[in-house]
Amino acid sequence: MARAEELAETSAGILMAEREEVPAGLNWRQVPRRSCVRQREMPNFSHGLSGIATALALAGAEFGRPDLVEAAAAGAEHLVSLSDLGDGGLRSPLILPPLEGFGPFSYGWCHGPTGTSLLWQALRHAGVAEVAGAPVMDWHSRCMHSIRVSGLPERRYPGFWDNDGRCWGTAGVGDVLLDSGDRDFALHLADVVVERAIPDGNGVCWRFVEHRDEDPLLPAGVGWMQGTAGIAGFLFHAGRAAQGDATAVPRMDTWWALSCDV
Repeated sequence: MARAEELAETSAGILMAEREEVPAGLNWRQVPRRSCVRQREMPNFSHGLSGIATALALAGAEFGRPDLVEAAAAGAEHLVSLSDLGDGGLRSPLILPPLEGFGPFSYGWCHGPTGTSLLWQALRHAGVAEVAGAPVMDWHSRCMHSIRVSGLPERRYPGFWDNDGRCWGTAGVGDVLLDSGDRDFALHLADVVVERAIPDGNGVCWRFVEHRDEDPLLPAGVGWMQGTAGIAGFLFHAGRAAQGDATAVPRMDTWWALSCDV
């Protein structure tokens, strides 16, 4: 345990060293400026600002480091300045600057408001009350609103919601909704995932679509983030919820969010 804490504090120190001061607060890039020629940012949870600010908030709370919490809040301030706040929601861009062939926004765990919603719960866990003039859980509610009005899980056009996995797709959204208390929408997503299951021997699998490929139907995956294992985990969670069990099992990527009233 001592070794793990030492590594965590070292990692937080590296993140602090890579921070960039910007007018609205602090920023972290997917790849530090000194390490790449072409500068692009993916500011959501999986590869960028949102996830880094979350990690710093949690490290600050666990290690009694107010400097890390302050940096996390400054990162959140900058994230708000980057985001679309229309219609009462919060959507942070998928890629900055925009890249041809990709839409301006995604909505899943990795690059959308689903994962970014976890930042606001991390800040609350760390004792931060407000960011950019609003309560942190108001920003969380805005993320949830953007998910609900996005149109998912309908596949509205090529490239929009062609994935049912945990990272980019339906299972990841549904699990976060269950943890946030939105049982009805989460169970609807679970029903859609079941409808999209493909018989495979004695079981089922799921195949996603990459519309830019000549053969757009991708092979079935078996892993946690992009395959059957992660989808099955969501369906087990949804099955318990459908039977009235609202228990959420703490995981490395959600434990701080489960104690928040939402």
